[in-house]
Amino acid sequence: MAGTIALPLQEFIGSLDNTSLPKILQVCSGVYFQGSVYELSGSEVCFSTGDLVKVIGIELQAVSCEDIISNEKFELPITHTGLFKVVPEQTPYSSVEEMLSMRPVGLNDSLPFTFTSNSKMTFGSLILGAGKALTVLSIERHKGEEDKVRCHVRGQTEASAEVCIPLSCQGEFYECESEDCYTLKEIMSSPRLRTRRFRFVKTTKCDRVLIFSPVHQVQAIMNCKFDPLCNQYLLH
Repeated sequence: MAGTIALPLQEFIGSLDNTSLPKILQVCSGVYFQGSVYELSGSEVCFSTGDLVKVIGIELQAVSCEDIISNEKFELPITHTGLFKVVPEQTPYSSVEEMLSMRPVGLNDSLPFTFTSNSKMTFGSLILGAGKALTVLSIERHKGEEDKVRCHVRGQTEASAEVCIPLSCQGEFYECESEDCYTLKEIMSSPRLRTRRFRFVKTTKCDRVLIFSPVHQVQAIMNCKFDPLCNQYLLH
């Protein structure tokens, strides 16, 4: 259909929730894996290009986990009670603003969080050396002024100070590991969290870095009739 974008079914279903249903999908093309058939009146049939499917229900049943080092894949039930931590990105952010925009959850919900700068920064009489850890406490917004982040800085002698850093500040910034822990349900319910990498908390497998993908059961309606001449179901 003109003006539409084709997406893998798993990716599209993952972007939906039951409040946005029903949705009518058209099959453009696809590679069908074992089990990618549906049963209709006792007969197994498969989707064809051009088929229309009306999705009326989605249920998150499990989470597919992939170890990015070993490529091992396994599934965990969505009711899994274990906790996970976000693994910090290894590539640097070029500005404070970019780093904030990529927080795993909304900024106000994820404070405080800590980051470091790969180069020295100077703010008035305060000089911060490379590698100094800064903990973001709040975002400061004042009319007519550039937005800034208010950060806590701990000195070598355990003395501490606060500094306000403009969002436009350029450099090489790295996020530090947060103490925040999440359940699978919390991760799957947050679009930002779902894009991040995780590791187990307080288990012997805590060194494994994992990517999560949702596993859904989809309820759909198809208007079909049986054609006895070709022994198949036709979709209208």
